[in-house]
Amino acid sequence: MRWWEWLLLTAALAAFLVQAFLASPRKSASFDEQYHLAAGYSYLRTGDFRLDTTHPPLMGAIGGLGLLGRNDVVLPLDDPSWAVGDRFLFSDVFLWETNDNGPQLLVAARRPIMLVGALLLVFMFFFARQLLGPPAAWLVLILAAFDPNLLANARLVTTDLGLTAFLLGAIWFLWRWLEGQRTLDLILAGVLAGLAMAAKYTGVMFWPIAFLIVLVHPVRSQRTYWAALGRRALALAGMGLIAYAVLWAIYRFDFGIAAGTPFPFPLPAPFYWQNFWGTFNRIVGLQDIRLNYFMGETSAGGWWDYLGVALGVKTPLPTLILTVGGVITMLWRRRWREQVVLWAPPLAFRLLGATGILSIGYRHILPALPFLILLAGGSAGWLRASNPRRTLALAGQGLLIAWLVVGTLRFFPDQDSYFNELAGPWQNWSTLLVDSNLDWGQDLPALRAVMEELNIERINLAYFGKAVPEKYGVSYHPLASYLRFVEGPELSAYNPYTPEPGWYAISATSLRLGMMTPETVDLYAYFRDLEPVARAGYSIYLYHVTYPDDTPVDRIPVIGSNVSLLTPEELGLIPGHRGQIKWMQSPDALIYGLGQGFDPSPGAYTPVDANFDDVFTLFGYDVDPRTVAPGDAITVTLYWRVGERPMPMPAPTRGQPLSAFVHMTGEDATQIQAQYDGWRTALRGLEPGDVIVHQAIIDIPADQPPGRYPLRVGLYSPQSGERLSVVEDGVVSDHVQAGGVEVE
Repeated sequence: MRWWEWLLLTAALAAFLVQAFLASPRKSASFDEQYHLAAGYSYLRTGDFRLDTTHPPLMGAIGGLGLLGRNDVVLPLDDPSWAVGDRFLFSDVFLWETNDNGPQLLVAARRPIMLVGALLLVFMFFFARQLLGPPAAWLVLILAAFDPNLLANARLVTTDLGLTAFLLGAIWFLWRWLEGQRTLDLILAGVLAGLAMAAKYTGVMFWPIAFLIVLVHPVRSQRTYWAALGRRALALAGMGLIAYAVLWAIYRFDFGIAAGTPFPFPLPAPFYWQNFWGTFNRIVGLQDIRLNYFMGETSAGGWWDYLGVALGVKTPLPTLILTVGGVITMLWRRRWREQVVLWAPPLAFRLLGATGILSIGYRHILPALPFLILLAGGSAGWLRASNPRRTLALAGQGLLIAWLVVGTLRFFPDQDSYFNELAGPWQNWSTLLVDSNLDWGQDLPALRAVMEELNIERINLAYFGKAVPEKYGVSYHPLASYLRFVEGPELSAYNPYTPEPGWYAISATSLRLGMMTPETVDLYAYFRDLEPVARAGYSIYLYHVTYPDDTPVDRIPVIGSNVSLLTPEELGLIPGHRGQIKWMQSPDALIYGLGQGFDPSPGAYTPVDANFDDVFTLFGYDVDPRTVAPGDAITVTLYWRVGERPMPMPAPTRGQPLSAFVHMTGEDATQIQAQYDGWRTALRGLEPGDVIVHQAIIDIPADQPPGRYPLRVGLYSPQSGERLSVVEDGVVSDHVQAGGVEVE
């Protein structure tokens, strides 16, 4: 190549990297990123690959390179999740709890993945240049540098881009060996095949693809076909040994029995085969039950045409048009055997997709995309035709390239949600495909920006992702979804039939699945009939739920049951009315809607006026009995009134957002002798003026010395530890005195 060609190649790579680099900080953690990063970084720091159970370690380790050398990264190896090899819990602890700067660490870890994306473009460019000629190489480079799917995956610490790059590199060097029989090409093909296997378990797809290629690729030497085939078989065996050696090295030359596999003898890299076998059985046997969505259907299984449709609606139309032109060119010139390296990989992945076991996202067919782009490069052959045809072909390709470049730049930074013109407007995309095709948890920063624009202080959030929304500045009430909430009073109290007035943010996947498991009621059908008021990126839809002022409101008590598992008839919902749910965990906690029906007997409680930050007011308490013996128990009944302010605590990451404490203290108020801690009603559904009656049971220690012990009552957030304040006798405190108990 001439100097200006190297300059143009550098410019194209820079355009690709700049797009990925600038978009990365504007996107939150995608669903699987924290798992790969935690496993890969811990592998780099410890040499232990115990967390790499569902995927091999290579891509997580490459992402982890972005964190090496930083002194602000804490690896919590003392957490119990590390000892048991719990990949999922450890990643939570690592990225969101131990380290306060999780989003910044993730952005740093994405940068080495971007370099793998640049390497992919280099492979594609020179592969096209050697196989199809310089004009095709430039066309391929432009199509790749502005492909939204490659750009999106190039800024994620996941496995798909690594598999795509190393698989293409391995096939390129295999083709070079077939053409020139050079030993170095054979070695490099084996090395890259090993890296593909270490990037993702579907990297083993290289071997059937390579077998098909060596069968079909024309023989260039004077040997007979069968003699050449024998030599190629030996070459494949040699490549296999090299690939296995690379894989073994990545697993630190571990040797032993692969538990749970059909192989009873010791193997190199047994951990790889053990988890390869387990992952395969789990996917094929549908043991890891989760619902998938495809064009209006939900299923725990899959669809044979899923990846075909995904390919059709998520690949840019200019690329598809040029690919068709390249295939026509290949067939017209009868070069299908010479170009088997281009059509065999897409065919193999399409056949794999037809099994229905990969009905999750376009990313599972991403390794086929570079080969489709290479086929599209073959359409540059029309530029060698006679002048009229050459001019027409050049003009057509120029328009298609402009279409692609403008469309991709206009989509920045939302390449991960890209759909082409066949899919229609954005409101239609989630009716076709969701999950990583559209919504993989990436738009929390965009949600925060929309909330600021619309002056939304806190939002009801059904988030499809594993990131922690508060780490991205999102204040929220949790709804059932793939958020780290999977149970608890706040979720049990959600009314899917007549949701409370307010703002709701529903991820596209949650909206379409509407459920977590096949047994769960459709939670978000109410919103599917509404037009979103706004969107965050293209993956989170915002709705403002309101009702006419004259809508009758029925305040419905529910004790213990998950509201979404009850039918409207069981709840007693009346058509045209709005049901306001008052959720209680058990009968020892009662809610009186707006105080209605609250009619205690005279002297039932001791009055008090303790206003906790205008959120709740403790207006009474009762202690029964007031005199006890050691080993007995007392019941403290607390009478609360809901105030005008919402809970000021940060949105919870696990469990309840609020808890009450009752401390029995000694003479030194810091010495807690016995205590109660809990909150037995949901905050969701409460209205200013509601009266809540809680019973707190405190067990007196059997060895408690006789004496009088005061009782202190307060409220706090279990997540932050922050207590609500109260003013008592002109003094600001975090508790209020609630009488005491005499121990005889």
